[in-house]
Amino acid sequence: MAARSIKVDPDQRYMRMALAEAEKGAGRVSPNPLVGAVAVKAGRVIAKAYHRRFGDLHAETALLRKLSLEAAQGATIYVNLEPCCHQGKTPPCTSALIAAGIARVVVAMEDPNPLVNGQGIAQLREAGIEVVVGVCDAEARRVNAPFLTYMTGGRPWLLLKVAQSLDGRIALGNGKSRWITGEASRTEVHRIRARLDAVMVGVQTILDDDPELNVRHVKGRDPVRIIADSKLRIPDSARVLRHRDQSKTWILTTDAAPSDRADDLRKRGVQIIYCPPARDGRVDFRQAMPELARRDIASILVEGGGTVHAALLGEGLCDELIVAVAPLVIGADGRASVGELMLSELDNAPRFTTYRRETFEQDYWFYLERDVHRNR
Repeated sequence: MAARSIKVDPDQRYMRMALAEAEKGAGRVSPNPLVGAVAVKAGRVIAKAYHRRFGDLHAETALLRKLSLEAAQGATIYVNLEPCCHQGKTPPCTSALIAAGIARVVVAMEDPNPLVNGQGIAQLREAGIEVVVGVCDAEARRVNAPFLTYMTGGRPWLLLKVAQSLDGRIALGNGKSRWITGEASRTEVHRIRARLDAVMVGVQTILDDDPELNVRHVKGRDPVRIIADSKLRIPDSARVLRHRDQSKTWILTTDAAPSDRADDLRKRGVQIIYCPPARDGRVDFRQAMPELARRDIASILVEGGGTVHAALLGEGLCDELIVAVAPLVIGADGRASVGELMLSELDNAPRFTTYRRETFEQDYWFYLERDVHRNR
């Protein structure tokens, strides 16, 4: 019996093309959103474009530059985020679409930026352009999850990545962890680093592993390296303090840190960011996150140890998790992937929903997002 073909709505098909275009800008446009655009006329794709880097042409304007005046007249534009309607580093996209004679605009979601927030859609409709909103909305929100958190929450979007054994251990009892997961997993981590604005660890990870926290094995720019170090215990020999590359190193610390040590680190090009301490004397991440957002950090990959993971999970700051599980057992004497949360009720445990699974050689990767219905 022949397999039945599944018809895909044309608007969804073209919007997914726009989303694929948008993804090409990952790692280069922040704190702007990822935006892709596709032009369709007479049932045929006639142009594609995306926002390439911060300060460069927006996707819609880049798209229109690929079209002749005749081709643009009466075309349909698919874009994963509402076109802007204000003058920023570039002119308003709504004005360009109207002037080009576009007949129809299909938008995945409204832009939460207060300068836009439905006004772009309203302008297009007032000009007589048919506007459809909400096509592939959920997919569009996942693509721009960092931007949405940054814009509406006033803090960076946090992705916590854990590489662990089958029994939830990230290192031996003596701190050794190289390597729990395989080479393919480690390469994928570098791809993720290249997409996000910053990578963050606690000072214990620096002391145990001495990581570089840059991008290797793949092409891409290095993220800002952020270390939570309440007493500035980071040693001068740490790799993150070497500036052979152009990576920036920032340290989140507290007033408990020696001022002369802070001065020494500044002389080495390190940016020291003072934060209020939490009850245990460590950096208060809830207070630190808005400060990082003010410095244009919209997304952070967390690769810390169990203490940092517990602090962030306990504060409800982790938006997504990646748990990479390797096929080995370390034992109870190993270091746990998450430190103490001091829960008295199971209902208070942070909840996540799995939305994707992948395998990298022998490692299983689970991608999870915060369960907003359970974590309130």
